[in-house]
Amino acid sequence: MRPTLVILFLFFIPLVMQAQDQQMLARFGIDANGNQPKGIEVGRTAPDFNTKDIDNHPVHLKEMLKEGPVVLIFYRGVWCPVCNRYLSNLQDSLQQILATGAKVVAVTPETADNAHKTASNTGAKFIIVSSGSENIMNDYDVTFSVTEDYQNRIRNGLKADIAINNDQDEAKLPVPATYIIDRSGKIVYRQFNPDYHQRATVKEMLENIPRS
Repeated sequence: MRPTLVILFLFFIPLVMQAQDQQMLARFGIDANGNQPKGIEVGRTAPDFNTKDIDNHPVHLKEMLKEGPVVLIFYRGVWCPVCNRYLSNLQDSLQQILATGAKVVAVTPETADNAHKTASNTGAKFIIVSSGSENIMNDYDVTFSVTEDYQNRIRNGLKADIAINNDQDEAKLPVPATYIIDRSGKIVYRQFNPDYHQRATVKEMLENIPRS
């Protein structure tokens, strides 16, 4: 291959990859030119939060970690069939997770009323946090503003409005990430993927929950 062609080839490869990344982000509602969450890395100290669950019970990460590890999950909303299937499957295996001494906390931007619907639809018996969720989402760097094109797809395909479901002026969602936090407050595992179909399995959780 001629040197000029090699240079052109090497120049265009990153451009093609960047275009593919932007298309992937847009597919899942993330504006490639806007805020692109990266998620907190393994080894970092997990940001503390002190709020209440959808049943008005206190949820303080620091206090929960005194009793054992925490599996922290972010999900999108009751309108999301993928989320509902995932949470339902998680509930089916919840006792295996609890048997390790860990607690499961799911954080959602949807209102408490809609989170109750999610719990009813999925049978979820783990902790669900709606109050203060945007601050938690921001602290764990999972928040993104949803593109108008994606919002329209949800309106047309699922007959739901993300902003209304969340009682937001601007529709925002989390990347449906999973973090496992050990008793010292350190993040020891994370699964982070803008593709909401790709999520941490119960097997992966069980393999990475620290045993004290």
